[in-house]
Parts: sequence; C-alpha cells; structure tokens
Amino acid sequence: MSQSLKPILALLLLALPYMLTAQKEAYLKTKDILYYGAIHDLEKPDPNKVTFEFNNGNKKDFTPDEALEFGLPDGRKWVSKEYEGKKQFFEELENGKVALLLQEQGKSKSYLLEKGEEIIALGEDNGDENYFKDVLAAQLEDCYLTEKTIGLAKYKSANLKYFISQYNDCVHKPFPKFRIGPVVGVKIYQNIIESKFFPQVPEEMVTMSLGAIVEIPISYSPQILLVTQPMVAYHSFTATNNNYSPEDATTSYNTHYLKHTDLDIPIMLKYRFANYKFSPYIQAGPALQLGISTKAYSLSDKVKLQNGQFELIAEDVYVDSGALANKYLGVSGGAGVEIPINSYITSVVGVNYSIYTADVDTGSNRKTYPEFFVAVTF
Repeated sequence: MSQSLKPILALLLLALPYMLTAQKEAYLKTKDILYYGAIHDLEKPDPNKVTFEFNNGNKKDFTPDEALEFGLPDGRKWVSKEYEGKKQFFEELENGKVALLLQEQGKSKSYLLEKGEEIIALGEDNGDENYFKDVLAAQLEDCYLTEKTIGLAKYKSANLKYFISQYNDCVHKPFPKFRIGPVVGVKIYQNIIESKFFPQVPEEMVTMSLGAIVEIPISYSPQILLVTQPMVAYHSFTATNNNYSPEDATTSYNTHYLKHTDLDIPIMLKYRFANYKFSPYIQAGPALQLGISTKAYSLSDKVKLQNGQFELIAEDVYVDSGALANKYLGVSGGAGVEIPINSYITSVVGVNYSIYTADVDTGSNRKTYPEFFVAVTF
C-alpha cells in the first residue's frame, strides 16, 4: 500500500463511528435565544422533549414549554403547540392559513390541522378510516373543494401536504368535479386534400379555430386528468387554371372552390406538473375528425377563338364529393402551461399536434395538424 494513502485511511477509520451515528446540524429557538448545534434521535422525535447538543459539546433536554421550535437547514421543522391541555412537539409539514402537523410515535403517525387557534386531529374516529376526509371537507370547504376532491385525499404525508398547500394558495380550484373553458387557436392544415379537380391546393393553410376544454380528474397525486378539447375550424380556398385542347382548339378556364368546416374531437390523458405559480403539462390520446360541412366544386368555361373573337361554347360544374373525407381517425398530443389568474380562473397556453392516418371510409393518406391555442378555464 502506498505510504501516502495510509494517513488518509487512518483518518477515515477514525471518522467512521461518527459518520455512522452523525447528528444532523440543527437549530433550536427559545423565547429569547436561537441556538445552533445538533439534535439527537431526530429520526424518532419525542413529542415531550428534544435533546440538543451545543457546539461546545454540552447537551440539554428541552421541553415544549422551553423550546418554541427546532429544525434542520433542509427545511424540516418541529414546533411546540398546545394540544389536549399540554404542549407537545409536532413536525410542521405545511404552514399557511391552515397548517399541517405530524406527530410520530413508533410506527404510528397522527396528522393534525391547525386553523386559527384550533388544532383538529385528522385521525380515525370509531374505526372509520374515512373520518379524516370528513374533517378535511369541513375545514377546507371555503376553497371550493368538492366532495369528490376530498375523496381523492390519502392519509399520507406527501398527499396531505400537497393538498393543504393547494388549499392555502387556493390555486385554480385544484380538483373540482370538472373544469371547462373556451379555446381560441390557430391551426396549420397540412396535406389537406386529394382531388383530381384541385391540382393547385397548397400543402399548408393557416386558419382560426374555436372550441372548448373539458377536464375531469382521475388522480389527485400524481395529477392525471381526462381531457377533451373539441375544436371547429373553417378554411376556404380558390384557385384558377387554364387548359388548352389542340384537338378542338378550345381553352377551358377553370375556377376551383373549396369551403370546408371540420370538427376535431381528441380524448386525451393529461399529466399536470403542478406548481403554485404555473403548471406545465403534457397530454396525448386518440382523436376523431369529422367533416361537418364541405363544398368542393369547379366551374369551367370552355371558349374557342372564332372570327377573331373568343366565344363561350360550354359551361360545366364539377362537384368533387371525394375532395375531403368525412371521418378520419388518428392520435393527438400536446403540451402547454397553465397560469392561474386568480382563485377562479386559469389561463392556458399550449400546442396540440394531430395525425390522422386513414379515412374511415376510403383509407386516404395521412394528414397532420399542428394547432397553437390559448384558453381560459373555470
């Protein structure tokens, strides 16, 4: 072994016992003084005392009557609260209009709400495992949380902590029975049409779209929703071309008209990365496109040069019933961000991308539709 490594290994061996039993750096606050040091047995805190080690190595037991709070630099904090006639230590999981408190004794966990001067236990009552949901419903009803919302709560730290944090901010009605709102978008039509009468139709066209968003919650944590975003879009196109026939020395002047309204109906699963100030999301699912109004036809004037003048010899109208299909199946996916305006209204900015691979009736080629949109949900 290298001589230079021996001192390092020796230091590691000396430090190993301390590393295995290391206390976490902490603070403790009394009415008059703020101390820094270490806390023993922090993983199993005693509700009636805490053993604090000062930086000089001295140790002292503090009771809930002596210490106002203690905690760690990572944000975990325990506070002294009076409950059932005596002061006790509780871990404060969330603070705000309503505080969420936790007290652990062995494998048992007790969650409590502090609202104003009152502390209310969320524990089971008479063996009813859903008793805590009744307490939540009574204490949080002023943030428009519905009975179904409360039904999604679980008696677990992560779930209750997020639930209370959402209540304290009352952010865009975290999980009502459903959310709904209007949508305005810009759709880019690609590979629109296959038609013998429309040789000059561009590969891309941009048009406005209107619709609505409807969301129904499936899971509270993680936040998964069932979403539909039906959108109606109208586009029209006019093109002209000329055809000369040397056989009869005639020229056909053709004008092509396309007027079409379609309805896109995606059914998507949405995953929301919930945040208090803004919430990004992703979504995807199957989609159906219906042609609810289609007018595709061509007007043709056939003329012939006679006696130095062009004379109209025929007028024809060609109606192309196969210009646009009536039903397309495909998939739609997208992403965006939700930004709360206030407790009741949320703005949404996003993009969806739809791919329709085959017509239900004719099996025509793939069509793609990027769509940028803004929405407001209630």
